[in-house]
Amino acid sequence: MSEWNPVELAKKSETFCVLPWIHQYIGPPGDVKPCCVYNHKDELGSLKEDTLKDIWNNDTTKQLRLDMLNGVRRDECSRCNDREHLQMAFKNGFNKDYFNTRPDNHHIVGNTKEDGTVEDHKLLYMDVRFNNLCNFGCRTCSPHFSTSLITDHRKLYNKKEKEDRDDGFQFPGKTEEQTYEELLPHLPYLKEVYFAGGEPMMQKEHYMTLEKLLECGNTQVKIRYNTNFSKLTLNKWDVVEYWKKFRYVTVNASLDASHERAEYWRKGTVWQETIANRKRLLEECPHVIFRISSTLGWPNIFNVLDFHKEWATEGLIRIDDILLNELDGPLYYSLKNLPDWKKKKIEVAIREHVEWCKENHAAHSTIFKFESVIGFMYTDINRVDEEFPAEQFHWITNRLDRIRNEEFFATFPEHEDLREYLKEKGYEFGPDVYPTHAINFNAKFIG
Repeated sequence: MSEWNPVELAKKSETFCVLPWIHQYIGPPGDVKPCCVYNHKDELGSLKEDTLKDIWNNDTTKQLRLDMLNGVRRDECSRCNDREHLQMAFKNGFNKDYFNTRPDNHHIVGNTKEDGTVEDHKLLYMDVRFNNLCNFGCRTCSPHFSTSLITDHRKLYNKKEKEDRDDGFQFPGKTEEQTYEELLPHLPYLKEVYFAGGEPMMQKEHYMTLEKLLECGNTQVKIRYNTNFSKLTLNKWDVVEYWKKFRYVTVNASLDASHERAEYWRKGTVWQETIANRKRLLEECPHVIFRISSTLGWPNIFNVLDFHKEWATEGLIRIDDILLNELDGPLYYSLKNLPDWKKKKIEVAIREHVEWCKENHAAHSTIFKFESVIGFMYTDINRVDEEFPAEQFHWITNRLDRIRNEEFFATFPEHEDLREYLKEKGYEFGPDVYPTHAINFNAKFIG
């Protein structure tokens, strides 16, 4: 009798993640992965070469499942594994929702064969980026996910057109229609769909998917977004009218700053339009869960605290409607890669904000989110082996500011102390500064 018991292996494994059994991530250039935080350079396959069904049981996917069942730490999964000690691993939420508290889903893992094969290609959770079309050029993003960064990227790095893999408009599959067509058979039993981009509100396939979900009667599906929240319509489609017909809709709005800081940090933002869209959603779709979803680096940390307090006080969000995603890279924006004296100032500000949260009856989970930022900031994992990657920040910031006619320290005066620190090291900032020398973006890490 065989002793193969994948469910028991999954329960005991510290590296188990349920996603390779229920989900396939599809990126703009066609990369298929087990999730969106899988190592950027690695993939399970590509829709430019194969179908989702082919990739579902190829050798790479099967080995990933076996390694996860057997407690093997994969380098491609480092973003989860490196956060486990901070109780911030992304996989924990999916394991809870789809495995730990759902014994009715255990048979999905239980049907895994000893070579890692899962015969039933049935996606319960879908994360798809139909293309990289986006109207924002965010400082922390790349042309991989935004067409609005293409021109700036070429100027910034002196690149020729199509010199980089990520240059230009991209879509997964051999045709623009392939991804949408391959996902159609999964829509009737889909439990959750995550739309991102690019900007999902600019993707016609996003609206077509909502129409098909309505046609097949799957209005109980959980619909979740990562959106810059600048647009609610596209041609004949109005997303608010669709949301009225679904029971579970969550909008995680990528708002990393507010007012003029938002318009600098996420180029393309018109702050008053953001406010108008939020007020419309409150009025017409109060059942939609709306959260600020902030990617945190040191440039925007102080403003995010103020922004959270402002919108909670004004009633635009509830105090607990905020998600914090600590930024690992680019390295020169990460909270981990600051001088200790600057970290201490940020820690003081976060602890003061935590006290405000407590006074206003925030949930323990919300308080934990902010306190976890401090733990993340002081961890040595993926921290560069220098006090601050000054040369990289100086080179990028001055060049991009000149290209965009902007000025970082004029927009973020709360970091004037860091400007003085960098000046003492010989790094100047301003409209007349434009570094032209070559620079090495490789970094040496602690340990």
